[in-house]
Amino acid sequence: MGGIRSIVGVRRPIIRFLVATTTAVTLVAAGTPAAQASVAPAPDNTGVVSGAGYALAAAGDRTILGGSFTRFGGKLRSNVAAILPSGAVDPGFVADTNGRVEAVATSSDGSTVFLGGTFTTVNGVPRANVAAVNATTGAVLADWSADTGGAYPTVFSLAVHGSRLYVGGKYNGIDGTGRSKLAAVDATTGNLVAAFNPRAAGTVREVVVSPDGSIVYAGGGFTKLGGVSRSGNAGSVFADTGNATAFNPVVESGSGVVTVALSQDGSRFFLATQNNFVRAYDVAGNGNPVWSVKTSGNTQAIAPSSTEVYMGGHWTGFQESGIKRPFLGSVRYADGVPTDWDPQCLGDKMGVWGLLIQGDKLHAAGVFRYFGSDPQRGYARFTGAPTP
Repeated sequence: MGGIRSIVGVRRPIIRFLVATTTAVTLVAAGTPAAQASVAPAPDNTGVVSGAGYALAAAGDRTILGGSFTRFGGKLRSNVAAILPSGAVDPGFVADTNGRVEAVATSSDGSTVFLGGTFTTVNGVPRANVAAVNATTGAVLADWSADTGGAYPTVFSLAVHGSRLYVGGKYNGIDGTGRSKLAAVDATTGNLVAAFNPRAAGTVREVVVSPDGSIVYAGGGFTKLGGVSRSGNAGSVFADTGNATAFNPVVESGSGVVTVALSQDGSRFFLATQNNFVRAYDVAGNGNPVWSVKTSGNTQAIAPSSTEVYMGGHWTGFQESGIKRPFLGSVRYADGVPTDWDPQCLGDKMGVWGLLIQGDKLHAAGVFRYFGSDPQRGYARFTGAPTP
């Protein structure tokens, strides 16, 4: 999962949102947090990052971490590492880049790891901001290329479904074409999938795909998507054409979208805004949020399970309820009420940037340094229930 790295949230009174949307939406009231079967609040004993972690992806029983770092678990690794189930670095996987990695993903068959970010080489091989490497060794796939271009191009998000890799970011061309901001390329060759033309009019910060692969969701700083206006900076398009679906989530005016997520069954869509709101929507609904929760800063990562939504960002807690949760917390899936899960994440002010549920594990990446009094820099893994 990718995202912007330096956002200052603009806070607005809740009443302005209620007047603008004139819809019933659950807002969290003050009170004690709800009891919930969460992962353990203390992280496992794993390797740590010398730098910052930004993105996470599952690769079989390993976890791929992308970021801006020089070591993982004491071993030299430049911005990409594969983490074994033991929590140690995989010694056989090396995919060093010469710039920050904002997004990681794996192919449907597990044989390939895709990298996105702001870099020009991987293991010394020229690749412009997006690359494919062997999932076992990290070696660059020589026959795969989908370089991006433009003024200061960056890939913020990658999503795989079947034979396609979706690429979201701030770029003006990909694979030698003029396709910009959001595109699909062949996961095997890197060639542009020309039939998919979503026409995003602005930066795409995050892209996710429905379980059946028919719908592509995006959020960011765009004003149009799929040929229609999307002033809320979020929407969805059909995978076969890139044309807009009817789904148009209501978002407060003037707020860009930092990140988005989709439930495992594809029925619920989540987004986080620069105005510090996290909102949940039923994709078959009318675009009005089912619930809304406000934090004291931006949420930069969302990982929903079937009962709980884990959230990470640069905030100190949930604003309406007054519940303190520095950088990392969770809310109930059904109604957005904060749970009693409290890992006490501490450290640098930008907090958590990436979250991943992998079986009975929750992985977190960011610029944090501690959980309670336990040092755990840049990467953490929590064990427990529920699974996605």
